[in-house]
Amino acid sequence: MSASYDPVTVALMRDVLSKVVAKVPEQHRTSANQAAIAARILATAAQGIRCEEGLTNEALAEVKEIFTGPAGMKRLHSELSKVFG
Repeated sequence: MSASYDPVTVALMRDVLSKVVAKVPEQHRTSANQAAIAARILATAAQGIRCEEGLTNEALAEVKEIFTGPAGMKRLHSELSKVFG
């Protein structure tokens, strides 16, 4: 599926990404996490949701998934294993 975005929408998506990433603890602002959040914003916009609130809500849902979903739990387990052996 291909979508195109006007300059206003691109600016809005960048702004939402910036604001949401700023809420993530600095040590977790990895390229992978930022890419996942950006991908969620793009997918949301592709579905026709182009308002700040809708994009932000979906981006925050991705942050929650990063930290509490299966991948997040696997990363946490791996990090804890390194610390506690």
